[in-house]
Amino acid sequence: MKFRSKAPEQVFEEMRYLSSRYDTARFRFVDNIIEMKYIEDVFGKLATDHYDLEFFIETKSNLSKRQVQTLARGGVKSMQPGIESLSQSTLKEMDKGVTPIQNLQCLRWSSYYNVHVSWNILLGFPGETNEDYQKQIDLIPAIVHLQPPESVGKLWLERFSPYFTRPQQYGIRITGPGVAYDYVYDPKSIDLNKIAYDFEYEVDSKLDPALFAELTALAAEWKRRHASGDKPFLFYAKSIGYVTVYDGRGDGPPSRERYDRPASLIIELCSDAPKSLEQIQEEVRAGQEGGQVDADSIDRALTQLLTKRVLYQDRGKYLTLALPMNPHV
Repeated sequence: MKFRSKAPEQVFEEMRYLSSRYDTARFRFVDNIIEMKYIEDVFGKLATDHYDLEFFIETKSNLSKRQVQTLARGGVKSMQPGIESLSQSTLKEMDKGVTPIQNLQCLRWSSYYNVHVSWNILLGFPGETNEDYQKQIDLIPAIVHLQPPESVGKLWLERFSPYFTRPQQYGIRITGPGVAYDYVYDPKSIDLNKIAYDFEYEVDSKLDPALFAELTALAAEWKRRHASGDKPFLFYAKSIGYVTVYDGRGDGPPSRERYDRPASLIIELCSDAPKSLEQIQEEVRAGQEGGQVDADSIDRALTQLLTKRVLYQDRGKYLTLALPMNPHV
């Protein structure tokens, strides 16, 4: 989408003026998606000069590790990265332009760099299947060490959205203005259909309601555990030639497991960013002394890490779910 943006120098000067005039160090950016060049040119400068400012921003979730690090060091304490699903089909329906693995990477590095993430799981889109719900249900136990969603619920149908302007195309029936408008305006004197911004709707669906209930309950338990004294965790510690993974995601006692090469190399390789099988094979062989490691050994290591839910795989890409123990990565 086309947009206008202020020069980074102007943004910096306006923050200086506002901070001085109102004696505050806290800012809330109102951009729906922040100008990407601000990451280096604004927050990078704030980080370099060691300012103690605090920011909330909205952005997309396709952020690299370095970008999240720069934002955090530049003062971003909270952000809304537009994460609204962990299902590829649903994200495609939303036309989000991101993938589940990118959403998970954003959650990983935000947790690592102590940036609070405001996100939700939206449901009820036309074309959703039971499989879309089941995949998220199966994924959640593997990622409970990351920040939970604030809520799970059905989408709002808003004026000017594609679902509003072309409901027949998506199999949606708009049944009237949002129910709250009756409590605010007199429908006898005002046409609520003309003033409403959100609307009630119906969608033809064959989804199993039990899956909706299960996904909602899982997210609620995820939130409860993060608010308790028994917060889930999953991290790895790197030693010379091997990696140790500490897993406290389950209901039972935490576990500790050692991984030697090539599994230890894979954990490290897939931590910064998702990697393809070809990238993993190439980099593992380059990292192995003598370069002697066969494809079967790599496949066995990948299977082991996926089974243990240390690694996540989506559409040919692999991402380490465990966070680094080292605070300076």
